[in-house]
Amino acid sequence: MAGELIKAREVLKIGQRVEFFVEDSDERYASRIEEITEEELIVAMPMSSKRVPIIPRTGEQLYALAVGRQCRYRFFTTFHKTDRMDARIPVWHISWPEQVERYQNREFVRVKVNLLVGVRLIDADGTIKAPVTARIVDLSGNGICFALDHEVQPGTKAALSLENIPGVGPVEQMSLVARCTPISREEGSTVYHIGASFQHLPRAVSNKLVHYLFDVQRKAIARGIKKDDE
Repeated sequence: MAGELIKAREVLKIGQRVEFFVEDSDERYASRIEEITEEELIVAMPMSSKRVPIIPRTGEQLYALAVGRQCRYRFFTTFHKTDRMDARIPVWHISWPEQVERYQNREFVRVKVNLLVGVRLIDADGTIKAPVTARIVDLSGNGICFALDHEVQPGTKAALSLENIPGVGPVEQMSLVARCTPISREEGSTVYHIGASFQHLPRAVSNKLVHYLFDVQRKAIARGIKKDDE
């Protein structure tokens, strides 16, 4: 289930803890909101585990997680510049996100998408089966659910080929099947929803997937609002 989209200005406040992921890095950097202006968020400059200041490229897209009450808010923002607040506190200047996504208990939210995936199941003895094309049921930054006409045992490995994802590009990824759920169709046949987790997906690719899914969700909500107004 996808999280709820909320206007960023309703939930992002001074003093709020925020964690950032920068491009091509798997590390999570802690920060907090120090100041808010009409155009920008000003946040404490994150440090690496070795206390080295993190300075992204101007214009770089950042993936952020803000801490709320019993939930988190995730959003994307653009890095503008570094500065010193009150001439002493090193800070980042970043763009205001238009919206944030509220979710609970999990970093990655599953979103329904209309895409296909190439699947090659791998037996316990390492035999790679012939590739098949499957419909994706939902997708997240760390996993996938796709539909097959036969059962797959949890623990099975599956090599996945994802193509034509806007802003992401082709992804070749190993996954591990976590669940197999039979779904009865109206005509009496059965399809199996195969839930699998990505294995060692680079954070940079995961961030691109999350960005794409965030945009899919935003457009779906916008279509729903437009339909209600007609």
